[in-house]
Amino acid sequence: MRASSLLGPVVAVALALGAGCGGTKAEPFRIGILADCYGPFGSLHEPIVASAELPLVERGGRARGGQPTNDIQGVEVAGRPIELLQGCVAGNEEVIPEARRLVEEEGAQAIVGPIDPQQGTILRQYAGRRRQTAFLIQPSAATQVTMAGQAPNVFRFAPDSAQWAAGAGAYAYRDLGWRTAAIVGDDVPFSWEQAAGFIAEFCALGGRIVDRRWVAVGTDPAGVVPALPGTAGGVFLAPAVSPELGFVKRYAIRHPDLSRRLVSTASLLYDPTVLPVAHGVVVAGPLPFASTARLRAYVAAFSKAFPTIPPAIAVGPITVAYRDGVEALLEALDRTGGAGGTKLLEALARVRLNSPTGELRLDRDRQAIVSSYLSRVGRDAEGKPVIATLRVVPNVEQTFGGYFKPSDPPPSRTSPVCRKATPAPWTR
Repeated sequence: MRASSLLGPVVAVALALGAGCGGTKAEPFRIGILADCYGPFGSLHEPIVASAELPLVERGGRARGGQPTNDIQGVEVAGRPIELLQGCVAGNEEVIPEARRLVEEEGAQAIVGPIDPQQGTILRQYAGRRRQTAFLIQPSAATQVTMAGQAPNVFRFAPDSAQWAAGAGAYAYRDLGWRTAAIVGDDVPFSWEQAAGFIAEFCALGGRIVDRRWVAVGTDPAGVVPALPGTAGGVFLAPAVSPELGFVKRYAIRHPDLSRRLVSTASLLYDPTVLPVAHGVVVAGPLPFASTARLRAYVAAFSKAFPTIPPAIAVGPITVAYRDGVEALLEALDRTGGAGGTKLLEALARVRLNSPTGELRLDRDRQAIVSSYLSRVGRDAEGKPVIATLRVVPNVEQTFGGYFKPSDPPPSRTSPVCRKATPAPWTR
């Protein structure tokens, strides 16, 4: 990877020589991709790169060697060749060095990524020093990346962590009749922020949070079940990385009416071992588990472009976010006639993106307004688990109808506070 840093000077010399000989080819527009190549999400690296390359392939690009980690060639937008550059980040300490390499040495005019929420907040700091570079900080879902809205070159065409939970609080309050709830999640910001989305809906409608249990990563969440208060109408589960099968089994023993006592985000169901024991449980998330026309079109295009990668791997909030980031950049570049800088930033803010997740548009802080999907675990005629869409929650914006404000402290073990407020429009 590091050897690729030599390409910048070589390309610059080649372009200069071309101009001296009467060449008129436009300077390439370079997009840097920040993703995990060898850390916790390293197994997704190839599908991530493929998803980022798909918008180029759909515009006639060709991958050298037929593999997604090779260069895509033959793509122009508004007369400018498009190049993708790769940067590897597995830990927080690599974010700034890799971003600087891509932007300052290799000439990236836009960055898409990274994955980890904390890495996203670190990248946002660097974005403040490179005001003419577009930073699409996604799928990193840290709320504060866009909540303050103080960086006009920072965008996110993907939900933040709180938006992942949209619909869950209203479902618990209105459909299940909860008036009190306990929170269980990993003791990490992603879970705190998912819980914040549930709290914003549930408490605004009049519910109360009677307990918050944060489980250290690496600890079995099942251990907290005996400590949960009997006064809780149910539990909102906010998983991040810990396996939740043990929790669901133990909680189901305590509450055989599991489907009425447990609500979660979709992270719960990315562990297939949970499905057989989660019958009737409803989860909220940014992608539908049931097929839609948009998802089918995305899967078909992905399978055609990269037949060696199982298409199911491509249908996830991490991979789709890279596709959407690159697609948004290309659409904005087309609108500017190939111009980057301020014109590109202004065009990006106006993009309405036809994503596999649904139509995306940005709010005034350049954060995506999304659809959330409530999905229910059921069984087919043979008794095998299936997941169906229960409800589509439209127009979910980051403040949850004003429950969250830029001046608020970021979500934590104890915040936000539970308070009655004007419910978000989609909960009414």
